[in-house]
Amino acid sequence: MEAIIQHIYQSPICEVHNFLCQCQDCNVSAREHHDKFSIAFIRQGNFIYKVFRNDLDAFHGLFLISKPGYEHRVGHVHDMPDQCTIFSFPAANTEHLEAQGEELAWFLKNPDLHALLIKATPEMEYLHHRIFNLLQQPHFPRLCAEQLMLELFSLVLSGGQQKMITPLTDRQKRHHLPLISTVKTFISENISEDISLPQLADISHLSPFHFNRLFKQMTGITPYNYLLQVRLKEAHLQLRHSRQSITHVAFETGFNSLEHFSAAYKKQYGLSPSQSRR
Repeated sequence: MEAIIQHIYQSPICEVHNFLCQCQDCNVSAREHHDKFSIAFIRQGNFIYKVFRNDLDAFHGLFLISKPGYEHRVGHVHDMPDQCTIFSFPAANTEHLEAQGEELAWFLKNPDLHALLIKATPEMEYLHHRIFNLLQQPHFPRLCAEQLMLELFSLVLSGGQQKMITPLTDRQKRHHLPLISTVKTFISENISEDISLPQLADISHLSPFHFNRLFKQMTGITPYNYLLQVRLKEAHLQLRHSRQSITHVAFETGFNSLEHFSAAYKKQYGLSPSQSRR
C-alpha cells in the first residue's frame, strides 16, 4: 500500500501515527503483518480491512481495534484517500488495555477474532479531535495529551457502541460522510457559539430539512444532541482539569443557563458538576 505515515508522538504509553493513503487505484494490498496492538480512528475514506475469516467495512466515524501477531490486507472501495490516526501500543501495555476492556473480553480473549470495529460516540470523536489538534502543535503539554489519550482508550475499549454500527451505501460513504465529517469538525471547534441548524446546513450545501434528516440517518443522533454531548465532554474535562468556576465552565462551553447545564451534566454523567469536581 502506498501511504505517507507521519510519526507524530511517542511515549511509553503509545506511539501515534498520522496515516495518509496515497494509492491511486482501487485494489487490495499485499499481506501485512501487525506486530502491535493498535486502535485507529478513521478520519476520512472507506476501506475493507481483511483479516482471518472477516472483511471489516471501515469508514469515517469508526474505530478499528487490531490485535498483534496477525496478518491483514486492505482493500480500497473507491478513490477517496483514507486518513487515519493510529495509536500503537508496546507489548508491555497490552495486558493493561485488555484489563480495561472487560466488555470486549469476548473479542480480546478469542484467538479467532483479530480485529473489531467500534462506532465512535460524540465523546470519543471530540477527544480524538482534541488529541489530534494538540499533537499538531510545535509545543504542547504532554501530560494533558496523555490524559486525553487514556480517557479515549478507556471509552473505546468499553465497546458500548460496537453493536450499533449501521451499514451505509457506497453513495453515502463517498458523498455524505465527508459532509458530516466537516460539520462535526465545525461543531468541535465552535462549541461555545450559538450554532443554528441553517448554519450547519449551509456548511453541507443542503437545506436544513435535508441536512437534519441526513445527519440523524448517518450518525444515529440529531445535530443538537451531537453538539450537546460534545459541549458536555468539554465541560467535563474543564471541571476535572481546571480551577474555573462551574458558572464559567457552563457559559464557556455554550450553555446559556446554569440550570440547563447542571441538569444536562447530571443526566450524562450521573453526578452534578460540583460532585464531579470533588
